[in-house]
Amino acid sequence: MTRFCTSCGQPVNDGVRFCTNCGAAIPVEQQTNYSEPQPQPQPQPQYQQQQYQQPLGIKPKSYLVLGILTTILCCIPFGIVSIIQASKVDNLWNAGRYNEAQTASNKARNWAIAAMATSLISTILYIVLMALGVVAGLDY
Repeated sequence: MTRFCTSCGQPVNDGVRFCTNCGAAIPVEQQTNYSEPQPQPQPQPQYQQQQYQQPLGIKPKSYLVLGILTTILCCIPFGIVSIIQASKVDNLWNAGRYNEAQTASNKARNWAIAAMATSLISTILYIVLMALGVVAGLDY
């Protein structure tokens, strides 16, 4: 009489203690009143949920408003770069690319600060040159 695994229903050889298909233990004496094996329910595949790495902190600021303001009020080229970097932050964060999101946030902030600094230096230089021009004009 042919023996069958009680776990997966596959035929097993006499004297085998474990099923070669699923690895389940085979009882030494398996009493069966049937000459044909009864169909065993097939084990359902176990789906593993994809594990997403949890962020190590809170989502970084995008500095989008600061980039827009520096574009309008200060230095257009640096402000545009700041806006581009700021627009990447949310997409990278939602894609699970946390380090890249933090890097884009830092770049957006740095470009906005560079735009403000450039505008401030330009304004100070303009005032100084105007003052020197006015003082130089008084000597005539």
